[in-house]
Amino acid sequence: MDLLTSFSVVSLVTTIIGLYQLGEKKAAGFITFTLSLLCQLYIFFMQKNWFLVCQMVVLICFNIYNYFKWTKET
Repeated sequence: MDLLTSFSVVSLVTTIIGLYQLGEKKAAGFITFTLSLLCQLYIFFMQKNWFLVCQMVVLICFNIYNYFKWTKET
C-alpha cells in the first residue's frame, strides 16, 4: 500500500468517526474531522490538484472556527 492510499484510508475512517461524533454533539468531532481534511489536503497537494487544495484549506478554517464557536456556546 503506497502513502497516498494510506492517507486515503485514514481520511475515510476519520471522516466517518468525525461525522458520527458531530452527530452525537461532541466537540471532538471537529478535531477528528479536521484530521480527515488534513489527510485530504496532503493527498490533493501531492496530486497537484490546486483547486481542491484551496477547498481543503477553506474547510479546515471553517472547521477550526466552528470548533471555537461550539466550545464557547457549551
